[in-house]
Amino acid sequence: MLQIFVNDRPCPIEATPQTWGDLLANLDDRAAGEGLLLTSARFDGVDEPSFREPEVTARRLSDVGRVDVETATPGAFLRRCLLESIEPLSRAADLAARLGEQYRGRELANCHDGLTALAGELRGLTSLVGMLEGPLQLDLSAFMPQGTTSAQQMEELGAALDAIVMAQESEDWLTVADVLEYDLEPAIRRWVELLTLVADRL
Repeated sequence: MLQIFVNDRPCPIEATPQTWGDLLANLDDRAAGEGLLLTSARFDGVDEPSFREPEVTARRLSDVGRVDVETATPGAFLRRCLLESIEPLSRAADLAARLGEQYRGRELANCHDGLTALAGELRGLTSLVGMLEGPLQLDLSAFMPQGTTSAQQMEELGAALDAIVMAQESEDWLTVADVLEYDLEPAIRRWVELLTLVADRL
C-alpha cells in the first residue's frame, strides 16, 4: 500500500492515485490551501529533482511504496531556488568559455563530455524558469530590460545549442568555439545576473 508523507508526516489520501501526476495535483491543491508550495519529492527515498516534468508526472505509482514531499512558503522557496541556481550557472558559463578555448585549440579529448554537462545545467535552468513563472508566478520580465522576455532569453540558449550541434556534426570546431564563447557564455551570464538581481530584491 502506498504511503504518502508531507514534511515527514503521514498524509492519508482517500483514493490511491494511479499516477504521480494525479497525486501531485492533489498535494498541490492541499498545499495551496495552506498558502504553501510543494517544493521537493522523493520516491522510495530517492530524490526526483524533475518531479514536475511530464515524463515524471506520467509515472505510475503501482511500483512505488512511499512518496515523500516537502512544502515551503513561496517566498522562502523562491529565494532558496535562486541562491542554489546562481553558483552552478556561473560555473556553467565558465565551462562554456573553457570549452570554447579547447575546441579552438582542437583539444577535443574531453570536450564532448563537457558539452553534455553543460547541456544538463541548461536543462536545470529551463526547469527553474518554469517553476518561477509557473507555480511561483514570478514575472521575470519585470527584472529584464524593457521589451525582453524570459522566453526570448531561453530561445537564445536553445539556438546556441542547436548551432553547436550542427557545427559538431560537420566537425567545424572553430564554429563550435565561436558559439560557445560569443553566444552561449554571454547568454548564461545574463541569466546569472538576472537571478542574482531577483534574489537581491526579495
